[in-house]
Amino acid sequence: MREFMKLYTEKTLGAISGWDRIRFRGTIRWLASTSGINSYLGAHSILLKDFGKWAADITARVRQACSHQAQKLGIPVVYLQSSKVDKEALARRIAKERAVEQGDICMFSVVEPCHSPLVKGNRETKKLELHVGPRKCVWVYHYWNDAEFGFGHTRLQTWLPLSATVCVNGRHWLERQMIREGIDYVKDGNCFSHIKDLSRAQELVSEQLRTDWPATLDGLLRRSCPMIERTVGEAMNYYWSADETEWASDVMF
Repeated sequence: MREFMKLYTEKTLGAISGWDRIRFRGTIRWLASTSGINSYLGAHSILLKDFGKWAADITARVRQACSHQAQKLGIPVVYLQSSKVDKEALARRIAKERAVEQGDICMFSVVEPCHSPLVKGNRETKKLELHVGPRKCVWVYHYWNDAEFGFGHTRLQTWLPLSATVCVNGRHWLERQMIREGIDYVKDGNCFSHIKDLSRAQELVSEQLRTDWPATLDGLLRRSCPMIERTVGEAMNYYWSADETEWASDVMF
């Protein structure tokens, strides 16, 4: 990047570098593996023969909690017939139709692939066994145009192990920061072609790196499902990791 800027010094006004798209993955580690779930079931005296009903009750509570939250937020809940629907495009269309410039937009529920536990019988041992593998379940997407982060969404698996993702965009985030500080800019899609105060914009981008991510991501997930951490009967913290990250530079000519 430095060499590029040196090469075109006379033609460039400057540049900013920082987060672009970021996807975080939330995991309840006690429920994220076969051994972990077996340990949890043993600690809570839940028999394998009762696992199906117990897990189904959890899913019902999660879906109901998300639905109640959508009602509380005053946003539509849309069931998608296919996972191939462009959810971001649909959310943006709904935001435009409902004139949502800031705040919560909508929730989608859709059947998509997942990794989940399932109890099966072992013919050789004639005993029930717990296995974690690929299957399908309902996922809930919650789209919002947040006052701090801009456009983004959370995605919650409604079947165990209740995995979650939170997607934010550093460029939308920077846009909100500059609006608060009154910095003029021109944004084209996901990049900036003009920023009046480049040095301050870069400082704002750098501030993003000092975010308390666990607290922030927990808060965004609770915004979709306030009771998610206590769904299984006790407080269960999410462990957050950066599943996918993009770092980008916008050069202004």
